[in-house]
Amino acid sequence: QTWAPASEARRQSLIAAHMPSQARPRRRTLGSSSLEVCEVCLGTMTMGSMTADEGDCHEILSKYVELGGDFLDCAEMYPVPVQEKWVGRSEEIIGTWLAGRSDRDRLVIATKVVGPRAGAKKEAPPSRERALDGDPQAAPSEADLTRAQILRACDASLKRLQTTHIDLYQIHWPERWVPKWGESQYVAAKAEAGAHTLEGFDAVVSTMGELLSSGKIKHWGLSNETTFGVCMFVEASRRLGVAPPISIQNDFSLCFRTFESELAEACAPAHCNVSLLAYGVLNGGALSGKYLDGSASPGARFNFVQQLDMGGFQGRYKGEQSNAAIREYAALAQSIGVQPAALAQAWAYSREYMGAVIIGATSVAQLEANWAAAKLELSADTLAKIDEIHVRHRNPNLTD
Repeated sequence: QTWAPASEARRQSLIAAHMPSQARPRRRTLGSSSLEVCEVCLGTMTMGSMTADEGDCHEILSKYVELGGDFLDCAEMYPVPVQEKWVGRSEEIIGTWLAGRSDRDRLVIATKVVGPRAGAKKEAPPSRERALDGDPQAAPSEADLTRAQILRACDASLKRLQTTHIDLYQIHWPERWVPKWGESQYVAAKAEAGAHTLEGFDAVVSTMGELLSSGKIKHWGLSNETTFGVCMFVEASRRLGVAPPISIQNDFSLCFRTFESELAEACAPAHCNVSLLAYGVLNGGALSGKYLDGSASPGARFNFVQQLDMGGFQGRYKGEQSNAAIREYAALAQSIGVQPAALAQAWAYSREYMGAVIIGATSVAQLEANWAAAKLELSADTLAKIDEIHVRHRNPNLTD
């Protein structure tokens, strides 16, 4: 069953059991730090691509802060899908917005340094060199996680962001080979010899310690990491006397709940104490149901990438297995009188290990709808029905 709007009277009666909490959005402390953030984090990976106009991006950023948000997430390679013509634009857009404000100290700015991508050239974003050297033709450097490249990447991000410090600096993905983008199986033959040794983890931790000491970053975190990686980084931090990572930004949604097993145990406060920053909570927008009922606009993500001849982008979000699950979640949302996107986000906010849910927005209206989802509290009955669907369609985004 595909989602369709309920009548207003029915919607009002059904939503009574899922009334917004007046205390939400909440503030959450990340990991072992004292850093408090709004649980609604505004992701900016489409600023400069899907939302091309800088003024429109600034309007979204300002509205987010006006609503009460303070946590922005970016990356040196954004926007996506990655194209050389706009790599680095998301940070630049945040930078020009920040330059016109006087409230930098109340904002939490997060960004990321890239590592090498499997099957791709081991080159850093060209914007890294352009930002530092002022040369539009500067040749890109290696995209590795050596001390030299992390320091260089951080300086370039600071310049694009027009700020003196980064509040949360994240490793976008591991340098070693790991299963990602819907993969679950570790394949030892794909891992480069020595890529998972203690020395590799120590080098990254030591560099983060250097950036912390310099004041260029305030905290650091991980992204697209595994249980093994989290444990190794935390142990290296303890051994080297460096503040440990406080967050892990991983793919997580109703269609991809793999975090809930070993990673949730490793990241628990009693163990490594690393908070989840969830991306992909709407499955690239698919959990809104708009791609199933034909309501997606030409500028919606999957339609946008088709226009770029990049239809395979985030393919894990739109397979038939995922669509089957999405239909059931959409029907459940309809039965309680809420939008499917709100159901998906409200469920994510209900997770005890959640540090923040990263939302996207290509318009102020979309931002306001996503913000409202944080105020929705699902009943125990609805949460149980979500788990029943999960049992029937367990992690349908998996590709192996």
